[in-house]
Amino acid sequence: MIKNRSKITIKGLNQERTINNLIKSVKIYNFKREEADISHFEVEYKDREFVKQFLEKEKIEVLAFSHFGFWNFLLNLLKSYGIMIALAICMVIYALQYNFILKIEVLGGEKGLNSQITQFIDNSLTTRLRGQIDLKELENLVRGEFDEVSSVSIAIIGQSLVVSVNEVDVPEEIEGEFSPIVSQYDGRIVNIKLIQGTLAVNEGDIVKEGDILVYPYIYDSQGLQIATQPKAEIYADVWLTGEETHYDYYMKSERTGRRVEVNEVYLNSLLIYGSQTENAFVEYEIESYWLELTKNLILPLKLKKTFIYETQTIEVKAHFSQLKEKIIENAREKVLIFLQENEIIKEENVTIKEGNGWHQVRYVITVQRNIGG
Repeated sequence: MIKNRSKITIKGLNQERTINNLIKSVKIYNFKREEADISHFEVEYKDREFVKQFLEKEKIEVLAFSHFGFWNFLLNLLKSYGIMIALAICMVIYALQYNFILKIEVLGGEKGLNSQITQFIDNSLTTRLRGQIDLKELENLVRGEFDEVSSVSIAIIGQSLVVSVNEVDVPEEIEGEFSPIVSQYDGRIVNIKLIQGTLAVNEGDIVKEGDILVYPYIYDSQGLQIATQPKAEIYADVWLTGEETHYDYYMKSERTGRRVEVNEVYLNSLLIYGSQTENAFVEYEIESYWLELTKNLILPLKLKKTFIYETQTIEVKAHFSQLKEKIIENAREKVLIFLQENEIIKEENVTIKEGNGWHQVRYVITVQRNIGG
């Protein structure tokens, strides 16, 4: 425990040349070779960073890097006490700030109305202390400010001021605003049954998604335009498409199987502990997820686990002729997911575009569907 050293396990070829060059700069202890390309040795703790950088320059892979001795013991001890002190400080801070309202949340109304009410309450509050907020007075202020609110209820839940509102219902006939019926698909109209409104298309017309089918008005006997709710059943041969593009040559990234794990502990959004794991990968992918640590604890602690996966880029070559049937089937599968229950396929067509090193398959399925729903 008196010797302050770092133990390093390496993998690579021509290790003898690398070790001989390293000995010229630092002292090496207990060198042992486990396999033909794997060995380990010890260096002084103070030389650890120099050795690590030296091995990276020599393209020698470091499999393990550990420390032992008095200094390592002392650092770990300081870290442990540091975490305890940080937790104690956080508990005091949390206890003090729990008496304040940190968030205003409005429920029940439209998004725009909720935003306006949130801003109004934020400006109306003279204090954020939970025990000094008059909820009944605040409810009266909201009702008096917003005519579209029929009722409002305000409560303090945790550190949130939760506002529940009900809007005044305005019948659609009173509003007098109607939207036209528009096509939801591309297709050719085969049958029209107009119930109410003014037609914008005829049987046999080709329409695109978003085209107007029925206008929201009618004309009376004097030629005056009267707004009305449009209603109609309009059937069309709809073209559902799926595309799949194949490249004869491309570069692909895949994982090698090596990974690094990083753990971080947060109190709300405050980082109070993080593992000192370094990412030495040149190419990599990152995945993260959160775990709640609040079970049997007072503080809202969360653990963020991050995995860094090493990747490598490989070259893929596959000619279109070898995978043609599979690519066509993939394009067809992309179309089938858009079919409705018990819908009958009228026709299926495939077109193939070809370019320099690529092919694009377009699969079209024709079905009859009500496009004015």
